[in-house]
Amino acid sequence: MTDQQEFIAKISELKDTAILQGGQISEAQIEETFPDLTPEQKNLLEEYFKQNNIGIGEPLNEDEYLDADESKVIKMYLDELEELEDADDDLKRVLVMGALNGDNEAKERLTNSYLKAVVDVAKLYTGQGVDAGDLIGEGNVALANAMTMLGSIEKPEDCDEMVMRTVMNAMEEMINAENAEVEVNRKVLKLVMEIIGKAKELSEELRRKCTVEELAEEGGFKTEDILEAIRVSGNCGDFIDV
Repeated sequence: MTDQQEFIAKISELKDTAILQGGQISEAQIEETFPDLTPEQKNLLEEYFKQNNIGIGEPLNEDEYLDADESKVIKMYLDELEELEDADDDLKRVLVMGALNGDNEAKERLTNSYLKAVVDVAKLYTGQGVDAGDLIGEGNVALANAMTMLGSIEKPEDCDEMVMRTVMNAMEEMINAENAEVEVNRKVLKLVMEIIGKAKELSEELRRKCTVEELAEEGGFKTEDILEAIRVSGNCGDFIDV
């Protein structure tokens, strides 16, 4: 692992720790991980955390990163969960042990005890291309999956981290997939616009619609890309003989 890769890995782990701590990281934790930061580097790191909805020393005010629509969605979910019981560490331990012994009621109560936490985690992943409601939905699916993995923990006290990391990973994968799709769509749109532009230019030179073959040869495009551009764009028919 290069120094840069190690640096990125440490930042990622700090971010995960901050999310597990309710959206905050302490100065001491930063200094312990990066003892030799310059003031400029420290400022950049703090800005990175802020952009990821994470506060230093205390959580950010939600108004700093949630827009009005997201706030409404978050409030709606939390209102629906208001009547659910909160479980302290002792109760969670009992519920975990019960769930591991096949007690379905304990498993349901344990699942319900994490639903508010799923919403809290979703808040911290907003602003990255996926709506809050979709993040919560994905988190709830991950929570259900985590309940099937209780047998993987060594002791009941490990349940919190296993569950929340499962939820976090699911949300991050959803964001990455969405952003990858957006990037693909952006590239496709760019290529379609290039094909249309070249087709218009060529048809004006020829004083007629160009053929797919002519456009492929003159523009250096793949035939399948031209056919896809014709399929998704109504403008291509003005310049390409289809």
